[in-house]
Amino acid sequence: MTNEQHATHNITSLEIGRVYGALLKRSLQLLLAPENREKRRQNFLTAGDAIFNLIKISFLHNTILKYRYMVQFKDLVVLDSTFPPFPSKAFDKRISNYINHFDMQEIPSGIVSISTTNCCPYACSFCSTSAHRNPDLDLDENLVKLTIKQVESLGVPTIILHGGEPLFRYERFLRLVKHVHDETCLWMFTTGCGSSLDRACELRENGLFGVWISLDHFDPDAHNKLRGHPKAFDNACRAVEHFKKAGVYTCLSLVPPDDLLEPAKFIRYYDFAKDLGVAEIRILERKPCGRERESGVVPHSKTLEKLQQDLFHDQRYKDHPPISGLSTWLEKDEALGCQCRFEYLFITSRGDVQPCEASEIAFGNITQEDFYSIYERICSAFPKPVTGCIPMVMFPEIQKYQKTKNGMGSEETAQLSCQIMHEFQNRGFVPGAYRPLWPIYERRLRTYRNRKDKARVPN
Repeated sequence: MTNEQHATHNITSLEIGRVYGALLKRSLQLLLAPENREKRRQNFLTAGDAIFNLIKISFLHNTILKYRYMVQFKDLVVLDSTFPPFPSKAFDKRISNYINHFDMQEIPSGIVSISTTNCCPYACSFCSTSAHRNPDLDLDENLVKLTIKQVESLGVPTIILHGGEPLFRYERFLRLVKHVHDETCLWMFTTGCGSSLDRACELRENGLFGVWISLDHFDPDAHNKLRGHPKAFDNACRAVEHFKKAGVYTCLSLVPPDDLLEPAKFIRYYDFAKDLGVAEIRILERKPCGRERESGVVPHSKTLEKLQQDLFHDQRYKDHPPISGLSTWLEKDEALGCQCRFEYLFITSRGDVQPCEASEIAFGNITQEDFYSIYERICSAFPKPVTGCIPMVMFPEIQKYQKTKNGMGSEETAQLSCQIMHEFQNRGFVPGAYRPLWPIYERRLRTYRNRKDKARVPN
């Protein structure tokens, strides 16, 4: 197996139109599929509701692809690393979820991320998990397996398994990978520590589609210092080669240090990533959580936002790996805003169900409550997408939460988290990607709820 067999390339020029046509054709097929029509009938949706949902999907797709290229990977197309590849069963599930549910509180989350261990040999300055090396503190493996099946039963199309460092407890991690259904799009996060070609191949053979490898700098010393490990850079670069050779969709993930916020330095990183041959770069800006909590709120970088847009429009970089939106674009108010619940949920290695890693507020704990109950609660807490970032907007409230949560039960902390989310929703606005259709959605939502209530009233 060689890198050339699994090389990726950006979809540009006339290829874009071909892929858009294929995506539209598949979306229409799913819209008209008998099983989806029956699902909508059971959910009390009209044909008009379904068509409106399809229009809404097109707005979201245009937002995702505004400042990035799609990527061809073998016979698959990747719109973004937050979306299942096309064609695939997971892609069909993601589209069908939007088509078959009208109320946004009822749409299954796009991704659920599960921390399989808190163990890690690194000491990253911005880590939100405060990693250690005591496996006895990790969740019971059978509970994690049960939760994976519960997540899948809800219709979630993508699962991320990570740590800590998942390869630190490889045999356990492999058993969890094998437990994920082959129709689920499976990703992992890793620092690269513990990687080998045999392990990468074994994970791919058991269903792993994509991997994000943490690599924060082109300078080895700088990355090693950020990660608190003398071999962090070498481990990451070696892992890139392992996963590429294994046929896994291989991406970089970075939390940019201050010097990479200089355009010239970032472009050096960008060139370095291209030379490594990765498919995408995922940028995570620092959030006030974990060890970074004491630093307070640092605004999103305007430099990174502009760089993503400039590099996308500059033809000299059309063959470089796309920058996956997230905090550089998709989290912006004019894009999707906060993506929690609708696009993402996070379960910690202690069992807390959080909107994301950085928010650090829990809506329940799977060691104390059934995941289904927690999921229902968190869906109710997110009636609509809003602008802003939870840990940045609600920093004082979350700090207070952190000081008072000890000694409280799962339901008590959930109530406090719901209060924080209620205030977060009140402070925000409908994000730009949803805004043009939102008045229509609200009118149709009222009609839909009335129709559903009437249908449920006994004769």
